[in-house]
Amino acid sequence: NEMQRNSGGDKVVVDESIYQVAIGRFGETTPDWAGLVIGPPRLYPLATVNVLAAGGTITVFNKSNRKLWQAQLIYPVPAVDNGQSSTGAGPCAERDGILYVFDAAVLTAFDPAAGNVLWRLPSIGILGLFFDQGMVYVNTTTANLNNLKYSRQIDVTRKIRSVLLKVDPKTGRIVWTSQPRGAVCYVSGPFIYASYSFDPGDVTGPEAALMGRPFLRLVRIDPGNGHVLWEYTEGRAPVDMQFDGPTIRLIFKKQVEVLHYLVL
Repeated sequence: NEMQRNSGGDKVVVDESIYQVAIGRFGETTPDWAGLVIGPPRLYPLATVNVLAAGGTITVFNKSNRKLWQAQLIYPVPAVDNGQSSTGAGPCAERDGILYVFDAAVLTAFDPAAGNVLWRLPSIGILGLFFDQGMVYVNTTTANLNNLKYSRQIDVTRKIRSVLLKVDPKTGRIVWTSQPRGAVCYVSGPFIYASYSFDPGDVTGPEAALMGRPFLRLVRIDPGNGHVLWEYTEGRAPVDMQFDGPTIRLIFKKQVEVLHYLVL
């Protein structure tokens, strides 16, 4: 850590440049909206609104690109593409009349039309959101604010673990918390799967021994209480996984393995 500080490694670069943004529809020369923002801009088209995120500010437009409202977040919105990734939707998502936005430390639920804050849920390191049967499942971690403050320093005594939160979208109340030892990658009805894998690649020699062997850990979680129902492990890591209820396809470099189990 001392070496990190001496070389400037304890500092996190934040882009607070001013950007000119114009929002319009394809094929039209005149933008529907134009303005200045602080921080790299990203536009997230959702079901009923479009969200412009720049730094710690979000500006929300209707589908005709008319500005509805603006809100300031505590931290900048993560600079990732919106959509449903393997770890869930986000950083902006809309479901059942609620706009969800998460930054590095807080998940906020807004009224998409008026911008009123419905609730806030503090959580460090949110990866994505899953929506199923009227509930929200939050992929997050056990990290704390110190991990954000000293994000470039190494603490060998602390291990940050994956956490799954089941949240009531009406109130933001946490129904249960689970630590499945991996990020949740699939939620549908009674089926919730979390996985953690490691693949050192084509490393050989002493470096391979230091990096460790490849592995896969796959667990199924009970949506009622968050308990782990079963765990499956394998001494190799897939390049992709596909889920369809009780059927799981593990795609390796030269093989596809299909797992299936009976549901009582």
